[in-house]
Amino acid sequence: MSELFWRAMEEASLSDVARARLEGDVGAARAAIALLERCDLLALGALADEVRRREVGDRVTVHSRRPRDGAPPAATDLDKLRAFAIARLTEERGATVTVDWADTGMELAQVALGFGANALAGAMQRKAGLPVIDGETQRVKGEGQVEVAELKRRELSAVLAAAGREVTFVEEPAPLRTHAKKGQAHARLDP
Repeated sequence: MSELFWRAMEEASLSDVARARLEGDVGAARAAIALLERCDLLALGALADEVRRREVGDRVTVHSRRPRDGAPPAATDLDKLRAFAIARLTEERGATVTVDWADTGMELAQVALGFGANALAGAMQRKAGLPVIDGETQRVKGEGQVEVAELKRRELSAVLAAAGREVTFVEEPAPLRTHAKKGQAHARLDP
């Protein structure tokens, strides 16, 4: 870990939690939930991202269907990022932390990958937020008619690859849903 990382942890009063969590002590993070909910967001995100990197690596699983349970009312975008980081730190080692881009928007979902998330979920959408219709095609020079959903998968793969991530697309709903509400953040496994 860099000196800059540890300086950020110290300034955010996260040094003890960071050392313990990086050694695998989830209980230390759970015991410090009040601190995690109020500390510097960028330091919290850096810690969550390092834990994600160590525990699950750089693979991002993209689920083409949303998780089965509905999301509670959304918090601010910053609260959502905090919720993803706290979920990474307080869930069991190697847990999947999923971002539903229908709830967050694709841009925030991509940012959340730097705050401990390692999976994305949701139906493929156009830039305007409209869903891509199954079987819908678009003419692509040199390829003929290509399904729009495939073009969206390629686009998402390219963005994530540019960020140093490997992508796996799956059809089943995401197994973990992270909820974000102002003042509280938690993750739970679907039944």
